[in-house]
Amino acid sequence: MIPLLLLAVALMLAGCSGGSTVTTGGDKPTTGGQDKDDKAKLEEKPREPAEVVFYSQNGMTPADFDNRFGNSLRKKFPNDTIKYIQNTGKGMDVPGMLASNTHYDVYFANVGYFENEVISYDLQLDMSDLIKQHQVDLNRIDPSNISGIRNSSYGMYALPVVADTLGIMYNKDIFDKFGVPYPKNGVSWAEILDMSRKLTRTEGDKTYAGYLPFTNYMLSMNPLSIPLVDEKTQTPTINRDERWKKFYQTLLIAPAEVSGIQEYLKKHNAIDGFFKDQEVAMIGGMTAFVANSREDQLNKFNWDWVSLPSFQDLPNVGGQPYTQYFGITRMAKDKKTADAAMEMLKYLLSDEFQTEVARKGFMPVVKNLDVKKEFGQGTKVKDKNWNAYFYNKLAEVPYKSVNEIPIASLYVANMNKVMIGEIDLNTALRLSEESAVKKLQELKAK
Repeated sequence: MIPLLLLAVALMLAGCSGGSTVTTGGDKPTTGGQDKDDKAKLEEKPREPAEVVFYSQNGMTPADFDNRFGNSLRKKFPNDTIKYIQNTGKGMDVPGMLASNTHYDVYFANVGYFENEVISYDLQLDMSDLIKQHQVDLNRIDPSNISGIRNSSYGMYALPVVADTLGIMYNKDIFDKFGVPYPKNGVSWAEILDMSRKLTRTEGDKTYAGYLPFTNYMLSMNPLSIPLVDEKTQTPTINRDERWKKFYQTLLIAPAEVSGIQEYLKKHNAIDGFFKDQEVAMIGGMTAFVANSREDQLNKFNWDWVSLPSFQDLPNVGGQPYTQYFGITRMAKDKKTADAAMEMLKYLLSDEFQTEVARKGFMPVVKNLDVKKEFGQGTKVKDKNWNAYFYNKLAEVPYKSVNEIPIASLYVANMNKVMIGEIDLNTALRLSEESAVKKLQELKAK
């Protein structure tokens, strides 16, 4: 009986020693701590189904939302209810939604617009704790796509999901017509201007323009990463930051000084000139022109794109990313909803989803080279030079003011006047500063 009693005691002690190592026969050692892990897995309850409401002021149709995000989210989270509210007009913008007490859990918009439409109404939520709890790996994201958020003082108020940036889009038919070789990735601004001189001419009743800048987006995605408003002083940087002169001279004034360009700009719209009239040989182009609404027009002529030229003192640096941000708002119903929303945002950053949107022609935001290789490969124009948009490093996104959009419109207005010769550079800088100071004061008073 004594040997049996000792054996029983030994077995009991072994069963009570949670962290001890028990070896049986020739099997590998197992730890008693595994029992705790197994117990925890058994006790872990699946998340309760939640309803998550998405909204954007950009007016995206429900069909577009489903095509880009909704269908994939519903497939991944079949037990949750995913709703989307479209801005269809009066009373459906952000202030209108607030006035009617209409809540939404996730807001999405492009960089600049997000800050203007969310932070200005104090609807942003610092998602840092949620990101940590749900183990969202931010290191997987291209640093430039998240730099604008990290450069703010509002915490992690959003996550990037898809992006875009500037390249040079060109009409091969015009190059062929005048016997000019096509541009290639790594083309310089000097080479672009030389091509523009050769391609800007009049034949019969048709005038051709070699290269026209896309001023609105060139400003928003400026390669020099100049903020429009200083974060500390909340004053305009125009006419104060010396980099603006370099930006104006290289990207706007020099292209307009090519003989014939100024006259063309006085009579024609750059976008229509390229897409509709097919008179413009080169333009600052974005991949969204294919992924969104310009594909039908692009089918009418032979085109391609190459990388945006870089500044000599910033080699291999292109434009800033024009990123679409998604952020959980303060209006999220409860913790269950916030948790569900964060799981969805985490999925939107997964390689699985990023590959899916990349194939549709939307620029992915992750570093994964295998994902980047799929960029544009699900479109009808997969043979185009999609890699052009990854040729350069993306410029860092600086601080974005809550008044980014109205201030940008003032800067652009004076840019356009310089390009057509109505005012000189110094006048443009001064007028931009004066009007921006006044606008910021008006917005602050509101």
